[in-house]
Amino acid sequence: MLRYIVLPLLLLSACSSTRTSVMLDPALVPLIPADTISLGGIRVDALQKTETWTRLSNSPQWTRLMDEFTKDVGFDPRKDLMEVLWASNGKESLYFIRNKFSQMNIEPMVRREGFKRLSYKGYPLLGDEEFAALFMNASTIVAGRTERLREIIDARDGSKGSISKELLAKAETVPAATHVWVVAAPSALPLPKGGDSTNMLANLPRLLAGVQYLTVALDLTKGVSAQLVAHCNDDQAAKQMQNSIKGLTAFARLGLPEKQKTELLPLLDSIEVQLNGKTTTTKFAADLATLERFQTIFLVGESRRPN
Repeated sequence: MLRYIVLPLLLLSACSSTRTSVMLDPALVPLIPADTISLGGIRVDALQKTETWTRLSNSPQWTRLMDEFTKDVGFDPRKDLMEVLWASNGKESLYFIRNKFSQMNIEPMVRREGFKRLSYKGYPLLGDEEFAALFMNASTIVAGRTERLREIIDARDGSKGSISKELLAKAETVPAATHVWVVAAPSALPLPKGGDSTNMLANLPRLLAGVQYLTVALDLTKGVSAQLVAHCNDDQAAKQMQNSIKGLTAFARLGLPEKQKTELLPLLDSIEVQLNGKTTTTKFAADLATLERFQTIFLVGESRRPN
């Protein structure tokens, strides 16, 4: 099921020549709970106009996974979605969906055994007492735990506060030419606990201890241009992050299997790490050919995993 959360979020962004940062949909922002510590977005409409989308979406692996997603979830992200906004409080997530279909059209698609029409304070929901889709209006759906959806309705009068201004400010630092983005507090990330101290992933919690927020932005216009920014507690934590990323890059050159190392070498060569006070910025880019090779490695591995 994890891939059905990740893949749509690997899919989105409207670029504006007059804006320097990503624009949050003003219709969705008031719905975001006050305890949110991480946000992510996919701007599907703009992404579907890119050469990257055209090339990757025609691959057999991508087509298979999108067909599976459509069958299991009930709607097709290749044609039914306009925008997806993801919000997490570190324990559970909500998905805010701007769609191209009406409630009447989606109900037959997402209906599953045990799903039924629910209602709360005049708002229609479709699901059960564990998980549901909340229809805020004709083009906006919120999906998540049913009780959490009821809390969103209760909070519409503003009595429970609004999303952190600091988190919104960090989202405003994401470049406008972005199709997929995430602003996350480390506590919201699924980090490993314990394990072998020589394992890179096992050291992530210690490395991120000095980080307040991470922002990730992907521009998929032609290939991928990525920017990862670590907003740290102090200059020392930012310097440690810079050194760690450089170390991980060097380790990847030595530790990857020879075939993967050769295929991903252009991406590794493009990595740049910049230090600016309490901020560490990492950039890398890959052309379409490299991205297609990376997609093949990822999706072939995904197809071998049990459901």
